[in-house]
Amino acid sequence: MSHVARSLGLATLLAVVGASAGCVAERRPPPPPPPPSARASIETWERRHPAASQELGDWVRGHSRAAERFFTWDSHHPGAAESFVSWSLANPAADIDVFAATHRAWDEFNGIMEHHRPAANTFMAWCRRHPEASRELMHYPAGLHWAGTHLYQSYWDMKSAGG
Repeated sequence: MSHVARSLGLATLLAVVGASAGCVAERRPPPPPPPPSARASIETWERRHPAASQELGDWVRGHSRAAERFFTWDSHHPGAAESFVSWSLANPAADIDVFAATHRAWDEFNGIMEHHRPAANTFMAWCRRHPEASRELMHYPAGLHWAGTHLYQSYWDMKSAGG
């Protein structure tokens, strides 16, 4: 093999190895950005989702007793409340009765549903109209309760909700 052929072979080998190393490096995702503090994020939820916030406020005004029960339930069972919203989004054609039938052990929630079925269905519809806003609000522990006590306090009776 001539000197030129060996040089081309070595150059080709180095180019292939260098390109492979570059491909490997390109496959690594960039590090995630640091998360904002939960307090700061939830405090700006209303500004980031003005339509959803307005509509949720309208729901609270129209269903103040049910809202009070939902807010209190969220403060006691934030994981369950987040699951309820996630389920509502994943099952867009299902109403509150379908959810209740599959979550019979949720006594406090079933009590809310028993007395406030129309409000619960309306809340589910709000979640479905505003999936990003509802997911984000429920991402924070007791986020719905926070919204009730900080954004909509004048719309419902806070005394019995412990707020």
